[in-house]
Amino acid sequence: MNISWTHIHLILNHFPIVGMIFGFLLLIYAWLKKSEDLHQASYWTFITIALISIAVFYSGNQAAATVQNLPNVTGALIHEHNQVAKQALIALEILGSMSLLGLLLFSGDKKRPSWFSITLLTVTLIGVVLVSWTGFQGGIIRHTEVRDEMQFLLPEKTESHGHGESGNGHSHE
Repeated sequence: MNISWTHIHLILNHFPIVGMIFGFLLLIYAWLKKSEDLHQASYWTFITIALISIAVFYSGNQAAATVQNLPNVTGALIHEHNQVAKQALIALEILGSMSLLGLLLFSGDKKRPSWFSITLLTVTLIGVVLVSWTGFQGGIIRHTEVRDEMQFLLPEKTESHGHGESGNGHSHE
């Protein structure tokens, strides 16, 4: 059995979505409980997701090359997914870096400033939204069964019938 980068992308691409939602809920719970251990667990969650997201993003380029000429796949869908994926990757890497700083600077008896907690929560929420939107955009590339119901959310000039356009040089996630 040969595992390609496309397989890697398909295996890993759900981790950032689920991990961000889990981390967001854990961070809120940690804040409500005022638990340093739960804060640190949420930081480790975000660091792990930031690392996995790098592999997801770069394996997406190979996945795009695999699907770009398949029926019902358009360059516009791939391009839109790639654009949102870039934004999500940036947000998740910022969040992972902030989480690493949080572990290094605010562990033990060191007080975490409220501005840091509010900023981290804000970046986490942005990350959840972006990674969820990226997942939606990636899903509609191959899941034609949902495209007709979601036309208002698709990029313009996207056709859900016929053969796909070439990727027009745009990479996938």
